[in-house]
Amino acid sequence: MQKGKAALVILAAAFGLIGCGQDRGAEVSSVSLGKDGTITHQIVGELEQDYYEADELRTLAEERVAAYCADHGDDRVELESVEEKNGSVTILLRYAADQDYSGFNHRELFVGPLTEAGAQGYPLESVAFVSADGEPTELGFMEEQDRKKIAVIATKPSEDLIVNTYGKVLYINQSAMSGLDVSFAGNKSVRISYPEDAGSGESVLSYIIFE
Repeated sequence: MQKGKAALVILAAAFGLIGCGQDRGAEVSSVSLGKDGTITHQIVGELEQDYYEADELRTLAEERVAAYCADHGDDRVELESVEEKNGSVTILLRYAADQDYSGFNHRELFVGPLTEAGAQGYPLESVAFVSADGEPTELGFMEEQDRKKIAVIATKPSEDLIVNTYGKVLYINQSAMSGLDVSFAGNKSVRISYPEDAGSGESVLSYIIFE
């Protein structure tokens, strides 16, 4: 495989959410939600070093960011860094809003007030939630809904993702209802794993309620 073609494959896979973790050197990719509405996206992937050069990958990423911003406005997406070490690459991007993450990655992401999610068409009344204490609940039993936020994010088979929120995570959707492994990963983090052999191969939404 030519290096240029390999870099294109790697870049396409990376922006399809291979792996996401907030810290440098993390083995899992991450999406971090900013209180100001920005989204930080760290993509982590293992690469075959013989088939690419880091500079090619950076150039391709810069070109894709520039093309998106040309269509949607300056600074809607920023490429902050592309780093390679020991056959692993880490790409760090920042989006001005959840819509830019969705548009750039062709992946659904909604972050906003819980009371607005229903108006966006999300069937929250039918979602089975669980608290950090392991207690099952439904939307109708949640108090002070006007003070709560929600993140709705899509993942595809074989993806492993950490979602970092800016507030304490209160509820997540139960894994059994989605086919994913959705679990608390700290007071402000959730880990989503989508087994390759689970589901129909289509993207599946996860629901994270926080305050």
